[in-house]
Amino acid sequence: MALAPELTLHHEELDRQHAGLLDLLEEARAAMASGSAAAVEQAVADFSDAMMTHTTREEALMEETLYPERGRHRVAHEVFLADLEQLRCELRAHGPSPLVGEWLRVRLPEWLRFHIAANDVPLGHHLARRKAPPAGRRRTDGRRPS
Repeated sequence: MALAPELTLHHEELDRQHAGLLDLLEEARAAMASGSAAAVEQAVADFSDAMMTHTTREEALMEETLYPERGRHRVAHEVFLADLEQLRCELRAHGPSPLVGEWLRVRLPEWLRFHIAANDVPLGHHLARRKAPPAGRRRTDGRRPS
């Protein structure tokens, strides 16, 4: 799935992961529509695994680049992962219930899109600034501009 322009960070790895997470949510919604409890459980597990991998990578990038908002961003991840674990508990306890369906159709996609727009886009700007050479140092021959 291509990301909407407002959700694009222009960071190849993170954009690819975000698109993959949205695709996995679509697969989970399709599994829900199929009525197969096993398919829903597998789809949610796949999404959860990908989300853990993604948040771990984002947090490593934030630490490596000393992102100023990394503490707040990490807390947003923790809150979401706790919510995701609640979904998994609901699924284990009650199967693909209407509440699980609501989570997959509305709650998770809305949170993911909001998080990307509110937290990850600023991170993308930070990463782009960190990648760009400092002003006055754009020469490739090692000499300062005259």
